[in-house]
Amino acid sequence: MSEYDPGQLLAGHRSASMLTGLVERGGRPAAVTPTIALLPGEKQYGWFPVDVADDGRRLAVVTSRRLILGADEYPLRSVIRLWPRPDDWALTLETRGRGTVEVSGPWVPWLGVVLCAEMYGTAWPPGYAPVIPGPRRRLRRYETVQ
Repeated sequence: MSEYDPGQLLAGHRSASMLTGLVERGGRPAAVTPTIALLPGEKQYGWFPVDVADDGRRLAVVTSRRLILGADEYPLRSVIRLWPRPDDWALTLETRGRGTVEVSGPWVPWLGVVLCAEMYGTAWPPGYAPVIPGPRRRLRRYETVQ
């Protein structure tokens, strides 16, 4: 992944975490004002730069029916499987007829949650068990009284 501003990394992580909680409680991603021509009934959820493996940085647009990466368009109905890797800020999509495509960037964990919410109605793909670190606890020192 190319260098990104630490603020973008934090914002992308925070947005993915908040959206995950919303989707797990039955919520849906919120549509934004479209920046592209949409199909009838289609909603746009966002647009941001991503690094496409072996293809460089592209503008990603995610809608309720498509993922657009620069000039390439991937209908969500053609996506067979998603492999999110939030720790690497990456997501791999396996598509019917087009093989796999890997994207990375600060907003990619959020993108993975949006795609899963649209495709599966959940925050994660079926069978995926994310590792979510528990809260850190302070070590307490106790004195022994004799």
